[in-house]
Amino acid sequence: MADRENLVVNGYSFGSWQDAQEAEAESHKTEYFKEKAAGRKAGNLLALYDKLLDEKVFKTPVGWEYLRQLREEILQSDIPAEQIRPIPLHTSFTYRPKEDIEKTAERLRLGQREAKERRDLRFRISLCVNFLLAVLVAAMFLITLKSDHPNILNYKNVVTNQYASWEQDLTERENKLREREQELQAASSLAEEKEEIAD
Repeated sequence: MADRENLVVNGYSFGSWQDAQEAEAESHKTEYFKEKAAGRKAGNLLALYDKLLDEKVFKTPVGWEYLRQLREEILQSDIPAEQIRPIPLHTSFTYRPKEDIEKTAERLRLGQREAKERRDLRFRISLCVNFLLAVLVAAMFLITLKSDHPNILNYKNVVTNQYASWEQDLTERENKLREREQELQAASSLAEEKEEIAD
């Protein structure tokens, strides 16, 4: 009996501990919203009411009771009843086993089909994106290989070619210097011979 008393929140007896906890949390939320809404204008109350409905803040009778009280307070103001939305109760209060089983089975089939379609779509998109990325990577490698500038793929060839061209340039300069030395030696020996003849 003590366990059953723990499931009572604001005069409502809940069938499970989780529902009672949810109702207790909603009870605290209603106190918070009551404090914030105290003394507010009808337009502000309507905005609060609409926001609470849009965000589905309340899911138990404790919260619905607060929404009903808030709705009554807005109805007493100058706002027309057509502008105030009804409180949606996203639950069923009658139990029809056969219909529920059929609806649940149908919902499951639809859900599985939609989930499979979403997975297939995501797979196709992923495949296309991966193919595009692979093509881009291949194009980058091709551009890099064809480039004359040193990079991680062709640096060895570029550096080897550069040193080879420097070596060839140095060899040509050395050959020119040797030719000049020989010319100078030939010229100096010719000058020495002329001096000896002149003496």
